[in-house]
Amino acid sequence: MAKKKANKIGLFDLLMMLMALVGLALAVVGICIPFFQLNLADGSTGMGLFEEGLAEGSDFPLATVQAFAIISIVFTVIAAALVILGKLGVIKFKGFFKLILAIATIVFAALVITFAATYAAQYDLSSIGGSMGGIWGDILGGISDLTNTSFVAATGAYFVMSGGVVAGVALLVSKLK
Repeated sequence: MAKKKANKIGLFDLLMMLMALVGLALAVVGICIPFFQLNLADGSTGMGLFEEGLAEGSDFPLATVQAFAIISIVFTVIAAALVILGKLGVIKFKGFFKLILAIATIVFAALVITFAATYAAQYDLSSIGGSMGGIWGDILGGISDLTNTSFVAATGAYFVMSGGVVAGVALLVSKLK
């Protein structure tokens, strides 16, 4: 009788599984924490990716940022699952499709931060006060032009990007059994 080869998990396998889990955790946490940050003279305010009223201040469509964030999360979950299940020997997955999936995961993650930064750069700061209406809206909108006020991509966008890149690289360099 032929002996069945034992399925051993080495140090490199554990490292790749850990990378995939860290990438997945970063991406999931990133979608839950503030995606954009409004810096005012007296402090800063974080804004989530799906927050009410966020779509009013930019010419760049917020739906693009939201869609690519969701696509990146889905690809990150798939990449992490393939790495973990492949290293455990549950599935066999290799070849050209693995390469394409890993590259797509990395590219979608990079597009998340690109679109988030583009949205933040095109955000109309005068809309902050303009949403109040009347004279107070005009005053607050004008003050935002004169003060050191900025609207930038925050930690959430960077976490989603980092998580996608880490999980994509783990899939790219892993030799799945």
